This record gives sequence, structure tokens and C-alpha cells, in this order.
Amino acid sequence: MEFYSFSDQNLLNHDLADKIQQILCQAIALRGKAYLVVSGGKSPVAFFKLLAKKELPWDKVIITLADERCVASDDSSRNERLVVDLLLREKAHQARFISLYDEQSSLAENLRFVTAQIDALPTFDAVILGMGEDGHTASLFPCSDELASALDEQAQSVQVIHPKTAPHQRISLSKKRLLNSRMIFVYLIGDNKRTVLTQALINTDPQVMPISAFINNQNVTVKVMYAPR
Repeated sequence: MEFYSFSDQNLLNHDLADKIQQILCQAIALRGKAYLVVSGGKSPVAFFKLLAKKELPWDKVIITLADERCVASDDSSRNERLVVDLLLREKAHQARFISLYDEQSSLAENLRFVTAQIDALPTFDAVILGMGEDGHTASLFPCSDELASALDEQAQSVQVIHPKTAPHQRISLSKKRLLNSRMIFVYLIGDNKRTVLTQALINTDPQVMPISAFINNQNVTVKVMYAPR
């Protein structure tokens, strides 16, 4: 794990946007396409706006989410809405987006369809994860009955999660699929998040703190991007 500390969130956002631009451009130059996984929440709003303005061949970029809430498309808590409204704008409007949840389909039908789409993708070029104060990341919640399955090395790429400490059923990429990436970034804002990160470096049991499965992994480079405010 590599740790990058910034004095404020604005500096972090600019640095991360530059890094993602470089990764995507290099991937396109080498392989013709680039694959990016992002997370929702309030923290990345300004980052999405910056990234959307970056110059690169966006028509060759495929974007999906690390997780999604099973709510209506116009629900303000839906991660897809954040991506569509803030990231798939400006120069990035040409990127292809893969949704994780279709409210018009049954859950079983949605799971089959989305799993097929995600399984058809190669190794991700970059994954951007957040982290909750309970150590969850994506929708891999320590309180959920499905956590062990989602952390399993044989897990399907897409999992249904029922968190007990957060609202809404979720769709989440599994640990195995998220780690199938060339680079992982963990986006953290606030002193409390740094405290949780320190705990996860000590308590390496992902059943207790799921983020530890990523920051302590030995196969994929993880860059923690941190700002106190």
C-alpha cells in the first residue's frame, strides 16, 4: 500500500484526476480500451467534475460502479445518478457506462444480466474505492450475511448484499473482481477515516474490516489518497 497525504481535498482531487487521466490514456495506447470503476457518495463530487474535463479518448473508456443501491433511477441516493450527472459530462460524455441495477427487471434477471456484462470485461485499469467508518468498501459491509460469500476467492463477480446498518439492498462487485485491476485507489477524507485505515492495517481480518482485503493485498498496487478536510 502507498499512502499519499494532501493538505486539502481540492489538491487531492486534482492529483487523482491527473493520475486517472494518465492511466486511461496509457491503457488506450497499449490495448485500445480503458476500464474504470468508480464509487459513489458525497466525497467524489468535485473529483468527478474535474475528471470529466480531462482530455483523452473518452469514446474508448468503459466506466462502471463498484456498487449500487437497488433504488429507482431518480433516487438521489443512487450512485449511477451521481456518475451520469457529474462524470458523464463535458468531454467525458462519450464514455460508455455499465449500470449495475435495472429497476424494471427482477433481481434475479438483473443479477444474471449484470454478471454477464462484468464478466465480459478484462482486467480493470483503475478502481476507485471509498471506505466507511465501519471499514466497509463498495457494499462489502461487515454486518451483512453475504460478506463471506462476497470475499470468497471463488465468488461470482456481482453480489447481492443486504447491509444491516445501512438502508437499501445493494449490488456490489466482489472482492475477487475488484482486485482484478491494475491499480486501486482508496479515496479518504477526514481524520476519522485515517483512524479507521490505521485500524484496518492492524486488524487484517476482512470479515471485521472489509477494506483490509484491499489495502493488505500483495498482488495489486493500492494507493490511498487522503486529505484531512
